[in-house]
Amino acid sequence: MASRQLEILNRAYLAIAYFVSTITKTLRCLTFLILIAINPLPAFTQENVISEDTLKALYSYKFTLFTDWPSEKLNNDIIALEFCIIGRNPFGQSALETIQGQPAKDKNIHVEVYNSGVVSEESLHHCHVAFVSDSETHRMPALLNSLRPFPILTISDIPGFSNRGGMITLIKSGDHIKFEINLGAIKQAKLAVSSKIIELATVVKTSNEERN
Repeated sequence: MASRQLEILNRAYLAIAYFVSTITKTLRCLTFLILIAINPLPAFTQENVISEDTLKALYSYKFTLFTDWPSEKLNNDIIALEFCIIGRNPFGQSALETIQGQPAKDKNIHVEVYNSGVVSEESLHHCHVAFVSDSETHRMPALLNSLRPFPILTISDIPGFSNRGGMITLIKSGDHIKFEINLGAIKQAKLAVSSKIIELATVVKTSNEERN
């Protein structure tokens, strides 16, 4: 009898845990949708259907609103917040036009695309965000090593990007975008990301293999 009651309690506990987990995930999605809506964005065409590329560009832009850079990197002498794309443009021109010139940190976003994947040290001094295109997957370790000394927010949709030392990884999940965040990499770059973003992310660490 006691065994039967225990089994019933276990099942009830699992059902409640699943329900709470589902509600939590739903609330997290709703919260980020609210964050997305904080600032006005340009009107969309094609019956307001947002493509995956545009959605990823918008997420990347919104991360800039919740990130703080050291004063030597972003101050009153800086004209624009530089959004650098390293490698082939993964968004498409229309998606880039969606974020080009948008306000961020009392600046306007300026998008620069480095199609060759080669970025000089001088250019890196100007970048505030570096979106690493999947065209650079083959040389990601070397690229991340070159970015590491700079206070640059690194973002990509390359699988495992954050586990390998990148900061934010965008992940397509059905009709939604999820993201991973590497707090250690962010701290090392002397950046600060709002807890509002961290609460919505899956927090990961750089793998031991990449540290060595």
